[in-house]
Amino acid sequence: MDDKGNDRLFCWEQISAANPLFRVSQVFSPAGTAEQLVPLYALFSAVEQICSTVSDTDVALSKLAWWRQQCGHRDWADSPHPILKEFNRTGAAEHLERGDVMALLESADTRLSARAPSDRNELRKICIDVYRPQLQMELRLSGLADRVEHFNPNLMTCNGLVQLLRESLRRKEQGGFWWLPLNLLAKHGLSRADVVNRLDSTSVGSLFSDVLEVDSLSQSHNQFDGLTVTETSNLRHLFALSGIYARKIRRLKSCSPARFHTELNRAVPSDLLAAWRGARRTG
Repeated sequence: MDDKGNDRLFCWEQISAANPLFRVSQVFSPAGTAEQLVPLYALFSAVEQICSTVSDTDVALSKLAWWRQQCGHRDWADSPHPILKEFNRTGAAEHLERGDVMALLESADTRLSARAPSDRNELRKICIDVYRPQLQMELRLSGLADRVEHFNPNLMTCNGLVQLLRESLRRKEQGGFWWLPLNLLAKHGLSRADVVNRLDSTSVGSLFSDVLEVDSLSQSHNQFDGLTVTETSNLRHLFALSGIYARKIRRLKSCSPARFHTELNRAVPSDLLAAWRGARRTG
């Protein structure tokens, strides 16, 4: 396999380790961005894995600082890293701005040392802050960088919540569920240690029944006021993946938290249908 093939394989390995559902949603990518989305989601996955698999906060911060140095203080074309090499090869680097990458890394920094939210409203803001940098970067690849404010906050909340769940379910220590609202923990008489160690308990299941209501799924996730048909058609992948995430949240509401990890990391035929329905609404 040549260097190009190795770099591409590396990107897919990163994605498979953190967000295997991308393999389903990528099928719906517009021709102009399909190849460029692979290194983008590989970067998202690499950052997510730092937040979810590195137990020492100082080590995790050092890894994020390395990415900051690679992406912010040098020409990406000079980097030996496979993800950045794929950004250059696919042309994605021509559309992305360094400030967007810094925002992605800053969001990860914040998650490593954030305080717990007091209620679901604060959790909703955290979810949006987690997802917004990723949305901004995908919009840049689609030529819609100035359209981020047109997106329904419920879509960003749902997608950010899925990422927080993925990160926490990979962590074995108490810090994994730092984002659980304090008032809901108190309501159910639980600590974060209880959540980590008793995912199969009835009380933890009741807690997550409340937590998962934060995404307000009763409202449309595909509301995009002010976007033209052409613009929305460029976003088929984004809405395909959002369709899968919305379905996953609905599924989690009816299963034990002990099965959350399995549910979020497996693709089933109904996920493909959810992706198709999401993509179809973009025209």
